[in-house]
Amino acid sequence: MQKVFAVILFLISAVFSIKAVNVTAADSLEISYDCIYAVDWNVDIYPVANICTFPQESVDKVVDAMQSIQKKFLFGGNHMLCYYLGISQQEALHIKDYIENVDLPDGYKWSFGFFENEKQKLTLIIAVCELKTPFSDTIWQAFFEKDSFGNPSIGFSFRQGESEEPLTKYGEYRIQHKNNALVIEINGWLFAPTQINQLDIPNTQSITIRYVPICILEELYKPPFYQDLEVIVE
Repeated sequence: MQKVFAVILFLISAVFSIKAVNVTAADSLEISYDCIYAVDWNVDIYPVANICTFPQESVDKVVDAMQSIQKKFLFGGNHMLCYYLGISQQEALHIKDYIENVDLPDGYKWSFGFFENEKQKLTLIIAVCELKTPFSDTIWQAFFEKDSFGNPSIGFSFRQGESEEPLTKYGEYRIQHKNNALVIEINGWLFAPTQINQLDIPNTQSITIRYVPICILEELYKPPFYQDLEVIVE
């Protein structure tokens, strides 16, 4: 099952030739790689529902709904995660409205997010998330990382200030769900496994999220605090 999901992720990268939108497109967000930004994020991490363990009386209805949309898509193997390629914002809204009307069993929810490819075309991401074992925390400080294309990626750590407890709990959560596909929501925006990179630096476990449309970056980041970056990434 893990091999199937890995193949799906490889195909997605190959098909999209993905990179984040050029930072020069930003009018209001000042992107700096040398400072900390004050943010107010509710971060939730969920396992993606697995077809094999999803309530069987609802599987066909939910999967058929995800696959009935007349757009090119990739489906996440046994994981109930779908990528709709080359979507306009208007199309994405119509798809979201349609999918949200498909009822899920208790203990599950729909979640939505975006990639952006090199031609500034969107990919809509839809996941069915398990609600019984989320990991949740509040993030007050974040930063930008530069990806291999020289474009901005979201960066943060669950080590906020001096407390090690959230970081420790997050590490335990990752071990507990090592066989699951995990997605991250930040203030309601879904980020898929293909976007998430874990840097297991001792005492940090920095998380970077790539291929994020500039409109989402502008929504999530506030003007920066200029202080030593080592406060959160040391």
